[in-house]
Amino acid sequence: MIKYIHGLINYALRKELIKKEDYNYCYNQLIYFFKLKHKDEFDEVVINFPEEAIFPLLDDLYERKHIKDNSIQYKDFLLSKVMNIFADKPSIVINKFEELSKQKGIKTATDWFYQYMKDLDYIKTTRISKNVFYTVDTKYGEVEITINVSKPELDPKTIQKRAKAEAVSYPKCVLCPENEGFAGNISRDSRDTIRLIPLKLSDGDWYFQYSPYSYYNEHAIVLTKEHTPMSVTKQTFINLLDLVSMFDGYFFGSNTDLPIVGGSILSHNHYQGGLYTFPIEKAKVIKSFNYKNVIVEVLKWPLSTIRLKGDKKDIIELGDKILNKWLNYSNPSINIYNFTDKRHNTVTPIARKKATYELDIVLRNNLTTEAYPLGIYHPHEDVWPIKKENIGLIEVSGLAILPKRLIEQLQECAQALEENTPPPKGFEDFIKKISKPLTKEPLEMVYEQAGLTFVKGLEDCGVLSINNLIMFVEEILNE
Repeated sequence: MIKYIHGLINYALRKELIKKEDYNYCYNQLIYFFKLKHKDEFDEVVINFPEEAIFPLLDDLYERKHIKDNSIQYKDFLLSKVMNIFADKPSIVINKFEELSKQKGIKTATDWFYQYMKDLDYIKTTRISKNVFYTVDTKYGEVEITINVSKPELDPKTIQKRAKAEAVSYPKCVLCPENEGFAGNISRDSRDTIRLIPLKLSDGDWYFQYSPYSYYNEHAIVLTKEHTPMSVTKQTFINLLDLVSMFDGYFFGSNTDLPIVGGSILSHNHYQGGLYTFPIEKAKVIKSFNYKNVIVEVLKWPLSTIRLKGDKKDIIELGDKILNKWLNYSNPSINIYNFTDKRHNTVTPIARKKATYELDIVLRNNLTTEAYPLGIYHPHEDVWPIKKENIGLIEVSGLAILPKRLIEQLQECAQALEENTPPPKGFEDFIKKISKPLTKEPLEMVYEQAGLTFVKGLEDCGVLSINNLIMFVEEILNE
């Protein structure tokens, strides 16, 4: 087992997580952690990722009955403790980031920080690489599909333990900055190696971090210092456009501030960003308007989307006008009610900086009815075999995040097509939509249909027809 210890330390040296003077310190920390005795052997296992050394060491601990749990969740819990031996304190990371940003520019700083988080295995590079990724041609252009297998599913024992665990009140949620260095517990993943970079925006203190299970390149999260709920206002537009000014090449967007049409975390105000070009960015323009110094575009996109192009100040003002108009917009003839016993209208905003600033404003509504208990403007029941969860910022942008179960279910659908046998339960209508005779390999056609079904789910989220959207825009511009 000592060879894995040496392999892990040499990995940390190669990645410049530590210096050669740190070797003995790390060695002693590791043999204590893994309950090993020193041996005068210097063989090593050359590793590319930390878990290649840490998981065999944990398996050995389990076999020697020093730990009672060998689940992937518990291994991840302990892995973060091990990698924290190599991690710098937050103040050192912040100083390095700020120094790089000042001397060589923000791009150099984010490149370093992203790689540092990967090298510490906070960003789960090996898991992410196992995700299925492909593209599908649609009438809206190319749409991207991922089947997310990177995040481990909870095993039955872990689920039982979490059900019995006491409610956690610290940190208040998984996004709070108090998570930095948090050891974790049965209910919460450990955050030993997460590091945050403080940011000043016009409305106060924020933090910048990376997502451990990145859905796209340099998947970043910007979160408020205080535990305050999601909010989409004029200030949101100001912050997003300030962020794209600060971070070269990054987009930044926000999930909505309402359930059903937003992300999974409504309790803590945050944005997402990254160095990535989404399909929505390449959407065709159906109609364009000039309003003062702003170009206003209605996009050919499954959700009702308005793009503003111009100077920062001008698009913030027009964006706020569109937001307020939509917040107060009702049209009973097409099932749009801005308010019943609670508010229903909101937007998903996405900002970029190119030759000029861009702000996409995607109109959303979370009204439910007896016929549509999960939402009128949510994927309808025919889409549920592929996607039943909320459509948030990333999927609004044209990148599907589909559940792991589909790996097996789509394989079974392909087999059913090939052998003319029944498909898995719930996929009867799905498989009927695949035209026969088959023109491609069955699995390829099944995957393509899954992508087209996802796009149908996006269309279900569209609140206005193109004609109604154009009229909505014209009404605002003529006021």
